[in-house]
Amino acid sequence: MGWTAALVTLGLAVGSLTSASAYAVGGGAVPADGGYGFVAKVDFGGVQSCSGALIDPGWVVTAKGCFVQGGQAVTAGAPTRPTTVTVGRPDLAAAGGHVVAVTRVEPHPDRNLALVELAAPVTDVPVPKLGTPPVAGEILRVGGYGRTATEWIPDQLRTATFIVDAVAATTLDMVGTSTEATICKGDAGGPAFREVGGQIELVAINHTSWQHGCLGETETRTGATETRVDDVADWLAQVRLQQPSDLTSPVVGEFNRDAYEDLIGVDPATGKLWLYPGTATPGTWGARVLVDTGATDWNRMTNLVVGRFNRDAVDDLIAVESSTGLQFLYPGTATGIAWGTRIQIGTGWQTMSKLVSGRFNRDSYDDVIAVEISTGKLWLYPGTAAGGNLGTRVVSGNSGWNAMSKLASGQLNRGDTYDDLLALESATGKLWLYPGTAAGTTWGTPVLAGNSGWNAMSGITVGRFNTDAHDDLLAVEAASGQSWLYPGIAAGVTWGTPVPPAGRKPTPQPYGLSQLVVGEFNRDAYQDLIGVEKLTGRHFLYPGTATGLTWGTRIQIGTGWQTMAKSVKGRFNRDNYDDLLAVELATGKLWLYPGTAAGGKPGTRVESGSSGWNAMSKLVSGRFNRDAFDDLLAVEQATGKLWLYPGTAAGTTWGDRVLAGTGGWAAMGELLVGRFNPDEYDDLLAVEQATGKLWLYPGTAAGTTWGDRVEITGDTWATRSELLSGPFTRDNHNDLLLVDDATGKLLLFPGTASGATKWAPAIEVGPGN
Repeated sequence: MGWTAALVTLGLAVGSLTSASAYAVGGGAVPADGGYGFVAKVDFGGVQSCSGALIDPGWVVTAKGCFVQGGQAVTAGAPTRPTTVTVGRPDLAAAGGHVVAVTRVEPHPDRNLALVELAAPVTDVPVPKLGTPPVAGEILRVGGYGRTATEWIPDQLRTATFIVDAVAATTLDMVGTSTEATICKGDAGGPAFREVGGQIELVAINHTSWQHGCLGETETRTGATETRVDDVADWLAQVRLQQPSDLTSPVVGEFNRDAYEDLIGVDPATGKLWLYPGTATPGTWGARVLVDTGATDWNRMTNLVVGRFNRDAVDDLIAVESSTGLQFLYPGTATGIAWGTRIQIGTGWQTMSKLVSGRFNRDSYDDVIAVEISTGKLWLYPGTAAGGNLGTRVVSGNSGWNAMSKLASGQLNRGDTYDDLLALESATGKLWLYPGTAAGTTWGTPVLAGNSGWNAMSGITVGRFNTDAHDDLLAVEAASGQSWLYPGIAAGVTWGTPVPPAGRKPTPQPYGLSQLVVGEFNRDAYQDLIGVEKLTGRHFLYPGTATGLTWGTRIQIGTGWQTMAKSVKGRFNRDNYDDLLAVELATGKLWLYPGTAAGGKPGTRVESGSSGWNAMSKLVSGRFNRDAFDDLLAVEQATGKLWLYPGTAAGTTWGDRVLAGTGGWAAMGELLVGRFNPDEYDDLLAVEQATGKLWLYPGTAAGTTWGDRVEITGDTWATRSELLSGPFTRDNHNDLLLVDDATGKLLLFPGTASGATKWAPAIEVGPGN
């Protein structure tokens, strides 16, 4: 009888590795030189822990049973408790490596196997590849962080070797190569792997064990059962499949030499250019690939168009540098996932907009069409036999094209073989089709190709995204980032029912934000995060979740916030909803954005302070002067004084300001309000820029002065910014949330029972640079 049958027969008497107590490799050795950093420790809400393996920068494989709670089946979605993964840290008591929040759990339908998604990718730890099927008699190495023969909760990764005894369809049985080798509680999900030519191959993960030799166990039988993972490549790919989302300047071409149409677009949050490779399944794109690893901010490269411009039969990219108006050609290459050295092919292109490419003038070369901003004329720039630079431009449409916000091209009207033009009319939101003609430089009578509503799209592009022979349309919603595929139909001109691309829409965690504030904005009692995307000025709300370590699907609540500064949260207008205050850079005015009963997007802004607020370098709010109104603290940059602006019953104005701190406050880089000592007064934390020290200024009964400041040790505060405090992890302790300036990552320091300024080590809750 194989081990699997025996273990199932014994049931809970054996002590499953995946029971609620969760099941280190007893008798194992600590890896030399911190090896096997891909082996992970998974902590599920502090109630049980398992082991796992990093198989992708953003994903860890582990045991499904690690997430069982109350006997309920594990379902896909956010974990039901705050969950973290420690990886790249074989010695848990040491520094280095990463502790990362888990945003999602994906259980396998019929194996004790789960894939968990990380809030921040781990890019500095080598990952294993899936191995070939195991065979009886071969030796595998097993790793884990579980119990040993002498320790209940060890802080070291241990590994041991096991010999494969039998192989079944979804499991394999093993016995230790020594009598000391065993698998214990805490090892569930840990990897079984082989090493071939310096490459680690993942074969299985820990499932169940007799636990012979584990501390506290008396079982004399040996052996363990593993869940096979060598044959789940398709499932892993399906689970990780994500839709292209939140793209600007989307364009379609065949870039990676596999004959499938690929999608290229800019991620506005990072300014990076990504390629989504086409696959054999239409409407499905593979895992995205970064196609420009340089320092280019592609948000500043506008008017992207694709074509075969340099005559080498490989798709190229043309883009305009917005700051200079220079037009560049990025030659496609044989590898397909990088560009050749860019070539300047034009100047003065800041005067043009809405570029689109196609074969318009009947000569078999790819041309470019653009709208002249000053005249509204449509110009055609012909491709040439020499390639590279475009030919002498020709008028292709008289004035009026400035009324169109976006253009795309394709063969859309079924009656001919000419490239047509799609144009989105700004005022009406209608989509118009301008048929190509035999002349090649003019257009037929426009035909309505889409009713109002299309101005909700931030980008459109044409390609063949399904199995028919018709050109389809991909459109990206500006507010949500959702991509939609509009299938072309046999009649042409209009579209079939839109569908999203295959895969799951990503849930991006906070990244690249400034003016961070935390509060209860969407009426669900969880701590939400609001911030301004630095590169775009988009204003986002990230809803808090029950886990406390991650955020739900973000909501765009505004645009143009690069014109605002010094955002602060408080309950200012007497309605018990969290409001926002922000300073308008152009005028120096202070504006109040009221929270609403519906939550989410703030109400219509109200002026809360006339010009002059640009003179203040920092704003924070709290209840300082012992009344029931939220007050405002502001640092006057010129004098370094700290001023208190008392809240009033009116809620949108302030009382006469009171000096709350003499000169020197301009030397503070960050201010944070909270209750950081045992009294009932709001205190102030401040980071001293020159020294990087964190100081606590205790609130007092007087309300406008501070007690003797106290230094708070324990971190490198000079490299931290956007400090926030709140009960994120649901344990009644105030946690600290901040941005690590060196990496750009969002870090959460959990509060502890030992004090309001004593935080546990950092957890990565948002991706970095």
